[in-house]
Amino acid sequence: MKARFLPSVLVSLFLFSFTFAQDKLHCPTADCDFQPGEQVYAFGHKIKLRAEPDIRSKVLDELVIGEWVKIVEKTPFSWPYNGFDSPFYKVTYNGMTGYLLGGLLSLDKKTVNDRPYFFAYAKQGSDTFLKVRTILHGSYLEKQIPLKNPRFAIATMDNRGIPNLDGILYIDYKAGPDSVEDGGVYLFLNHFNLGDAVELSERKQAGSYYHSEQFIFPDDEGGLADKVLYKKVWGRNLDIDTQWQQSARETRILSWTDGQLRPNPHEKGQ
Repeated sequence: MKARFLPSVLVSLFLFSFTFAQDKLHCPTADCDFQPGEQVYAFGHKIKLRAEPDIRSKVLDELVIGEWVKIVEKTPFSWPYNGFDSPFYKVTYNGMTGYLLGGLLSLDKKTVNDRPYFFAYAKQGSDTFLKVRTILHGSYLEKQIPLKNPRFAIATMDNRGIPNLDGILYIDYKAGPDSVEDGGVYLFLNHFNLGDAVELSERKQAGSYYHSEQFIFPDDEGGLADKVLYKKVWGRNLDIDTQWQQSARETRILSWTDGQLRPNPHEKGQ
């Protein structure tokens, strides 16, 4: 008989050494569209507020990245943008009412070390990406991150005890019907730069297998001063009656050096 559950001692290996507040879920479907009354920020720079939900209609004003609007309603009109069919939203801005394409609006706004960060989806072929921007000198910096799971929340952290690091953004995957991937991506922020993006995987199937990667930072229980401890565990249950299990563990000590986390935990022989 094949196993139908994982022992609790193994399940505990999936727990992070820190916890996040409940952040808003993002997904590229209508389930996660902006809602009336929501305050939303411009992701695009110098985007056009239009009189009608049409890219050919009269321009009422222009917004720069980071300016906010209030959602009035989602319209039935849409336009292809960055690989997605993006709806138009009726919004209010500076006493005016107009229309903006949803793909030009940020999914969220997060602040790390007093700097704002903005987010939007993009798609190339079958691959989905998250674009991350921050304001710099009247324009912006951008980093594009490939996503294994397009359903996620965004959490923020301080430097977690890592020297010469401003803070961390964590793209927290949320497993759903279309994906068993429940790990996430760490984006390390350093001196106004969008630094390394490192994806850690967590996949499990109850009673069958598990695969989990995690970082233990200097400020976490069991952390090492000025270092990041990488841990990976994986295994599977083969037979419940005889408690036949296979498992393995891997650890590695990483350092933040010259704006990069080194060695890369996914590359061998460094």
